[in-house]
Amino acid sequence: MPRGVKKGLNTKKFDRCVTKVRRKSGKVNPYAVCNASMSGKTKHKKR
Repeated sequence: MPRGVKKGLNTKKFDRCVTKVRRKSGKVNPYAVCNASMSGKTKHKKR
């Protein structure tokens, strides 16, 4: 299992997410961003 991947996440999607986050912003932790966005623990307001 790749570094920083939570159990049950699709590794191909996770890898794509990490490369996109790294390309857009180099100052954040891409593993934390992708884990939060893919596991459904983001702070979106529900309408």
